[in-house]
Amino acid sequence: MTPATSLCGAGPQSSVGQRLRVDPGEMQEAVMKDLLEAKKTSNDRADTPAALLLSMLSDLLLGREPNLGDVAMARGLLLRHTDPYQPLNLHRQMQEANLDIEVVNALMHQLGASASPASVPPAQGRHCPEGLEPRESACDRGGGGGGGGGGGSCDRTAACIDADADAVAVTSAGGLQAANLCAELLTMEEDGFNGMLALLMKPSAAVAAAVGFPSRASEGGAGGSGSSSRGGDSDGGLQVYEFRQTVSSPVMEEVERFLAKAEDAWQYDTWKLAEMTQGHALSCLGFYLLHREGLISQFRIQPTKLARLLRTLESGYPSNPYHNSTHAADVLQTLHMLVRGAGLTPHYLDPLGLMAAYFAAIIHDHGHPGLTSDFLISTSDPLAVRYNDRSPLENHHGASFFALMQEPGMNVMGQLTGQERAAFRKQVLDLVMATDMKQHFSLLAHFNTAHHLAAYNKDIGPWALARSAAAKLSRCSRNDTEAAGSGLDVVAGGVAAGEGPCCPGEMPRPLDETERTLSLQIFLKAADLGHLGEELGVHQRWVRSLEEEFFLQGDQEQQLGLPISPLFDRSKQGVSKSQVGFYDFIALPLVHSLASAFPGAKPLLACFVDNYDHWRAAERAAVAAAAAAAQ
Repeated sequence: MTPATSLCGAGPQSSVGQRLRVDPGEMQEAVMKDLLEAKKTSNDRADTPAALLLSMLSDLLLGREPNLGDVAMARGLLLRHTDPYQPLNLHRQMQEANLDIEVVNALMHQLGASASPASVPPAQGRHCPEGLEPRESACDRGGGGGGGGGGGSCDRTAACIDADADAVAVTSAGGLQAANLCAELLTMEEDGFNGMLALLMKPSAAVAAAVGFPSRASEGGAGGSGSSSRGGDSDGGLQVYEFRQTVSSPVMEEVERFLAKAEDAWQYDTWKLAEMTQGHALSCLGFYLLHREGLISQFRIQPTKLARLLRTLESGYPSNPYHNSTHAADVLQTLHMLVRGAGLTPHYLDPLGLMAAYFAAIIHDHGHPGLTSDFLISTSDPLAVRYNDRSPLENHHGASFFALMQEPGMNVMGQLTGQERAAFRKQVLDLVMATDMKQHFSLLAHFNTAHHLAAYNKDIGPWALARSAAAKLSRCSRNDTEAAGSGLDVVAGGVAAGEGPCCPGEMPRPLDETERTLSLQIFLKAADLGHLGEELGVHQRWVRSLEEEFFLQGDQEQQLGLPISPLFDRSKQGVSKSQVGFYDFIALPLVHSLASAFPGAKPLLACFVDNYDHWRAAERAAVAAAAAAAQ
């Protein structure tokens, strides 16, 4: 099949055709069977207002009288304009989990939820829902998994917005030198992948003039590139890599070996890749995966033009402690593993769709100012003004990428048909916009409904499903800290044996285009939280980086006389304090549902659970130490 403009192969079309030919009587019987199955798998207590309404409708269709208490509650929810996908009593659930009140407020804040209980009276065994008013998300990413945090000046985001329309400046060089380098570049292109990888690792001003790379003067360090200057991460500052005129063969071989590990490792250290590539993990990994998947040749992409685009995108990531180009590389690698492990090609992702998914990961935080959406909105930042306070960060990430694609020498999609370009753009934007935490509950609830999954039960936990994956890992290693009570092994590398589909006939097929897009959005959301499943030391470094980014924003809030956001006050413990709560209420429900619907994603859940058990053990030890000190 040629690169399809539908991005999803022929599976959904044939499935729809079969449904249209179903006998009406058989269809009614199938609907009733689905209703009974839904009632059987649902919880005694609906976990969201939407689930409550669906349960009532199911009762009516099955000839049952709905619970009058449920009817009264549903009426109250509708009158209050409650978010239908906000879990009922989320605030109370967090309190009952014995989370610190500051952690509870931080999690509610990050999800854009109200921390105050609703005034709707409880009805016949139902918990009272939270009184929510729809509002903008507190941050681009939340809690331990990420979030739009960090310092940097408000003036810098005003300049950052210009990237949506302005081209990246390129350093000029002498004509003779540029001509000689152009000849060198042609030789590199003829040498194939090795030559282009060397080019990506050779960021001299002369090469910038020949190919259009941003010069080193405008680039940052390992954390990400950009013109903005930020405070360092908690490891002692962002590393600035020495400029090298040439890349030696041993270094190239080492980089290639480490890039090859990214193809089948559920745990991967992108910090190390950034060090090895002199701060260019994103462009090197992006080019490597696009090359290995055959997308460069299939879509007739000029390698030097792709390298130019990737390096320019990389330079568009400011040097934030967390939201930097290394984070984007980490998300890209995790998404690649999920696509491969879950067997999403060819039915969920045809070649054009795979390329769109990769680019969505590459640009999902492009131009991130290191500040939360709420901060941008409360300070009337130009990004918030431009996008009318609605997902300003995610809108900016997508817009800046497609504006860049319009610049001369940057459009690697110019040879595609108009329909293919439109399909590529739609999928990239659909996936990037879904990373807004404001949509978290809605997307996850829709996903669970589409795949007939019960809501995640925190009391039961993720261990059974994770252990089924850990038992089948082909290559395993024990984490730095023994998993408390779970006995799970962490994936050091390799796709779990037996987890992914074994033959093309068993590859998962989307129900329809809506479910296909929804599932891909969940996959990118899970990849966006991927560091939660990295080896413990790597994961802890990401947590420290996120904590520092939040502290930098807290410093600004204090200087501006604004209330300091929960866990953003550097005089107190930061997001490391909220890890258990973030896993319990955000990360594990998301990845558990993904692994339930797509068994090939179970190894990622196993990695999450191992670090989750570490934080639970650390929390229990801290409580015990505090109790002992109080005696």
